Amino acid sequence: MTARQFLPEPDRPLPRPVRPYQDETTRSFIRRINNANMLKPGELIKTMRRDRRPWMYYLATWNDTRPDILLLAMPQLANRHPDPQLRLKLIGRPIRTTHAPACHHCTLARGAGPYVEVYTTHERVICPNHGLWIGDGVGTIADQFNIDACPEIIEAWHHHKNLITRHGHAQVRRAFHISSVINWSWYEQFQHFSTAMNTYESLTANHPRITNSPALVAAALYPSIVMLTAAIASPRWRYIVRSPHPEAFLDRVGNEITEGWTPQGAFDPLRHWMETNWSAEFRGSDTILPPKH
Repeated sequence: MTARQFLPEPDRPLPRPVRPYQDETTRSFIRRINNANMLKPGELIKTMRRDRRPWMYYLATWNDTRPDILLLAMPQLANRHPDPQLRLKLIGRPIRTTHAPACHHCTLARGAGPYVEVYTTHERVICPNHGLWIGDGVGTIADQFNIDACPEIIEAWHHHKNLITRHGHAQVRRAFHISSVINWSWYEQFQHFSTAMNTYESLTANHPRITNSPALVAAALYPSIVMLTAAIASPRWRYIVRSPHPEAFLDRVGNEITEGWTPQGAFDPLRHWMETNWSAEFRGSDTILPPKH
């Protein structure tokens, strides 16, 4: 079936309205509208660029929905400085830094089709409803997989969320990034440690069709990444790291992650971080914060 040869009218609903999916990216929403109404690619954007009205106006009209409902689903459509009352409702939602496919079981259950791209945050790595890995390494819905056979991943996820409650989203986000770089470097240097590789083997045994997927490795490393994140995010342990005697920190890493081995040498990523104190390039949280008073 060919695409319809007409331009959508800016002030009338389309024949097949589409409901927005929470935290959906604008391009994903437009793609779904195009597909539902069999429009030629680019026609919606061409219409929206005819004048300077906000895109939110067109998207709400075409889909026969109220602008405030659309803004709650897709905060990126709001002005750079939204109304304080609206911002209060958006606290904790993702900012526009990272996007990934939403859990395809969730999108299908809500009538949005198999593929919806959403903005996400660093701790949103598991779908709590369906137990799918939706974190690092997932580029398409084919990369999503069930992690029920590895309870250590689910435990790490709960630990991750507790760390955010304790130390704040911004601090844990920075620590998680540093920990990810260190753990991935260990994996690239010597395949990490046996605990993570045991998790990886369990995942590959349950998902033999995607054994080469980077998402499997990311999920296997995740418990170790969260464990090191806990130490890096803690003010007490950061103080010990920067002290003249960081042995207690290294002992903790050896007991919890490196299986008794003490990281050492000029090429070890943890020692490199300890000596240079390099940090993430980004600042702050990857969620919408309360308005400043």
